[in-house]
Order: sequence, then structure tokens, then C-alpha cells
Amino acid sequence: MDLLKKPDLAVNPPLSPLENRFMGFRAFQAVMAACELSLFSHLEEPRDARALAAENGWDPHLGTLLCEALAAEGLLEKDGERFALSEYSRTYLFPGSPFYQGNALAFMQHLSRLWSGLPAIIRDGPVVFEKEKLFHDLIIPSMADMTRCGLVQEVCSEVAAIPDFRTARTLLDIGGGHGLYAISFSFLNPGLHAVVFDLPHVCRKTEEFIKACEADRVTTLPGDFNRDDIGTGYDIIFSSSNPGGKDPSLIGKIAGALNPGGLYINKQVSDGSPEDPLLDLEWNLWTFDGIRKKGRYHFEHSVPLAEYNDRLCGSGFEILETRELDRHSTMVIARKNRE
Repeated sequence: MDLLKKPDLAVNPPLSPLENRFMGFRAFQAVMAACELSLFSHLEEPRDARALAAENGWDPHLGTLLCEALAAEGLLEKDGERFALSEYSRTYLFPGSPFYQGNALAFMQHLSRLWSGLPAIIRDGPVVFEKEKLFHDLIIPSMADMTRCGLVQEVCSEVAAIPDFRTARTLLDIGGGHGLYAISFSFLNPGLHAVVFDLPHVCRKTEEFIKACEADRVTTLPGDFNRDDIGTGYDIIFSSSNPGGKDPSLIGKIAGALNPGGLYINKQVSDGSPEDPLLDLEWNLWTFDGIRKKGRYHFEHSVPLAEYNDRLCGSGFEILETRELDRHSTMVIARKNRE
């Protein structure tokens, strides 16, 4: 071994590019530990870290260091020996907040476990989960947490500005999951009855949200839109971030369910969404029985949104407007021909 020979690629220290990424992992684990320990709940009011550790049976030194680390990340505020919630933590990490992201954090933890098992998954293929349980326990609650923090308000504001929305009396939220869009639409239009169509186990979770919001003009219709009837006589069909919104084979079913002149509002991931190979890999680490994935947020029968819109126009629809909601999502407003 030649100790005087230096590498051609000089990086000092040699693992510094990976160390920067590892810092993110450390911070994530600290947040997960704080959530498991209910630390954010305990800090609704400023507390001394050692007193807090003594009350909860934590190691006082390590408990204090955890608070110090979270303060360094901007998740806690420090005043002397006392720690308190930052504005961010009070909004998103404190269980008493209406915008608490507990379910979204649980899904992130679920994904982190997949990454921990990456070598085995690369060898053996994606992990196959029970669709009913994963949707009910993790995916739908996580989507609801994130959606209610701005997206549902933005989308509903856009839809409420459409003149036809004000006179609509029936709306189908196809693949509606948590139902927060349908619930919000019913609040914005007092004459609207909304139906959330989704898988039976998902509808059970939807009904919990409907009950919590006291949305008495929102009901559920359990089924599989690939196989089952979705009903008829709708003035509006709304679709958000589900595989059916890019599957041309379902266009005929959607058209048949809409009244003549009815609106089809389709919010989907944009064709030009930024590529991220790590997120593409993560998307393909897991699946469900009988489901074949393609790129991120795309399934076996998905086509690019531009192609899907062309198919819509060839199936008796007119594209009225295409709105870019953000760099990730596009909302297409189409009208079914009146004849």
C-alpha cells in the first residue's frame, strides 16, 4: 500500500457528499423519535428539558440533546434551558393543530422501512401489500393530512369560480379517497349533492371524514371503477390524482355517467413534473396484487396527460381550460357535448 499516493479525485473528507445526505436521515430520525415520545405534545407550553425528561422517564442528558437537535433544525425554540414549539411545529407537528401531519409522518416512516430493506427488494422485487389495509390505515389518512394544508382550498377555489359549478346539483368524486374535495364542494354549493366513489375499504375511511365534517349532502358509493357501474346523471365528475384520470379505457364510462353538457374536472400529475430517480425508485419498491406500475404515479394503463386529453376530445368532450396548479399538478376542465 502506497501511503504517499493520493486519489485522482480529491474529495476531503472522502464521504462528504454522502455525509450531507446522512444529515437529512439523522434529522428525520430525530423527528420520528420526538413524535413517538409525544415530545411535541408535551411542549405545548415552554418546558425545561431535564424536568420534561424526568416526568417521562427519559434519560435526562439524551432528552436534552434531542431538544437541542430539534432546536437546531428550527423545530423547537430555545430560551435558556426551556424549549417551546416553533411556529412550524405548532402548525404541523403538534397533535392539537388542525393541520397536524401525523398520518403523513406515519406513511413516511413506512417508506423509510422500505429503504432499509432495499437490498432484499432489489433482489426479490417490490414488496406486495394488502391494498385494503394499506389504503385504509396509511395512504388515505396521509393524503388527507397533506391535502387539507392548502391544496383542497386552492382547487376548490378554482372550481367554485366556474359558472357551471354554481348551478350543479350532482357531483361524482371518482376515486375520491378521503372525500375532502367532495365535502368542500358541498359546502361551497348549498344545492349540491356529492358522491364519493372508491373501493369499499376506502369508503369506510371516507365516511369517517364525512361524519367528522358533518357533511350531510355527501355520500359514498363503494366499487371498483375498472369493473363496476359508477352511476349516471352527474352534472360534474371530479377526479384527483388517481390512476383512472390517465386511463383512456375509462373515458367512455365517465362520458356515460355525465349529463349532456356536464363538466369533467381532472386534476393529475403534470407531464412535465420534475424527474427524480430516487423518488422513481421509491415508487417502484412496493405495489399491490395485480397492479403493475410504470414511472412515478403512473400505472400500466396510464398515458401522458396530453395524450389523454386528445382522447377526451375524440370521445365527445371539449377542453375548456387547462390550469397549472403548481409545478407538479395540472387541472383540466372539459365539457361533454350537449348532443
